[in-house]
Amino acid sequence: MATNVLVVSTSSFYVDFYRYLDDNGISDVKVMAAVDPVENKGEKALGQLALGKADGVPVLRSLKGVSALDADVVLLYLPPSLGVEDYVAAALQKGQALINMGMQSTQGYVDDFRKRGLPLAGDYAIEQLSPSVVLDSLINLLKENGLSVGSSYQIGAGGPDLDEVTRERRRQDELSLIKEKQAVFMGAVEPVDFMGDRRHYYSWIEAEGPLKSRVQIDLWVKYEEAPLLCAPALELITGIARAKNEGVAGPAKQLMHLFKRPVA
Repeated sequence: MATNVLVVSTSSFYVDFYRYLDDNGISDVKVMAAVDPVENKGEKALGQLALGKADGVPVLRSLKGVSALDADVVLLYLPPSLGVEDYVAAALQKGQALINMGMQSTQGYVDDFRKRGLPLAGDYAIEQLSPSVVLDSLINLLKENGLSVGSSYQIGAGGPDLDEVTRERRRQDELSLIKEKQAVFMGAVEPVDFMGDRRHYYSWIEAEGPLKSRVQIDLWVKYEEAPLLCAPALELITGIARAKNEGVAGPAKQLMHLFKRPVA
C-alpha cells in the first residue's frame, strides 16, 4: 500500500521531489497535494509543473482544502521566515505523522505527538552532499596522511530563498561539523536573485607537509539544493510511515541520523 504524503514547501522542492519519484518509478509513495505558501501557481496541477502533464494533484496556497485529503504523512520544508505552527497543529488534529526538513524547531511538539501516539522527525535535513562535509573530509584526509592543517575557510552564495536567518543558522550548524573550529572560517554573502536554488561554495585549505612544505587546496562546490534533498526525503517518508505502523509515539529515533538538529 502506498504512503500518501502532503508536501508543504516552496516550488523548488516539491516540483523536484515529484519529478524524482516519477523518474525512479517509485509507486509506494504518493504525493496527495502540495501546499506552497510563497508562490501562486494558479490552477496548475503538480504534474503539469513537474512533468508537463495533468494528473489532478493540486497545488494549494494554504491549508484550505487540505482537510479533504487523507494523507498519512506531512512533510514540511519551509524557509525559516515562515512558521510551521499551523501545519504541525493540522497534522496533530488529523492524526498524521510529521517530518520537518526545515530549520524551524519542532522540539516543543514532542509531548503533543507522544500523547497522540504519532511519530515525528526533524529538524534540518542533511543533503546528499554538503559543502561542509566535503571540507571536513579533506581536512581529515590531510591529517590522516601526516600533514598539519594550518587554516581554512569556506564562503557560500545562494539564491533569494537563502535568507538572513537561514544563512546564519547554516553557518553555525556547518561550523559544528568541523572538528577544529579554530582553523576554520565560514561565511556567506548576500542572497543573489538570479541564482534561485543554486548554491556556490568556495573552500580554501592551507596545510604543511614534510620539511615545512606548503600545500594549498582550492575547491569549488556548485549544486542545486532541492534535488539533493529528494533521496533523503524519500528515506524519511518510508521510515516514518514504518514508524507509524509500528506504533512509534514521539521522535522516530531511527531517523535521527538524517538531521543536523534531531528532535529527541
